[in-house]
Amino acid sequence: MASTGEDAFSVRVNGRLAEEIGVSRLSVTVQTPATIHDVMDALGSKYPESIGTLGEAIAFVSGRHRDANEELQSGQEVTLLMPAAGG
Repeated sequence: MASTGEDAFSVRVNGRLAEEIGVSRLSVTVQTPATIHDVMDALGSKYPESIGTLGEAIAFVSGRHRDANEELQSGQEVTLLMPAAGG
């Protein structure tokens, strides 16, 4: 079982989400054990105007698409990519 406490996770964002938040890299501190969903909730609390955009983001950890309920390990970086359409 993971120990409880707080941990800071690096988060990278792009596209419309980066525009709304104003940065493309940030740090989010959440209670541990933490999931991607916890990190996204913390971002939504800090940036409530971006809750809808956060809901569209696709989460990646260690270069792989991950489910929002996946538990994070200390030091992991979460990347939230916005879907893009094109022709």
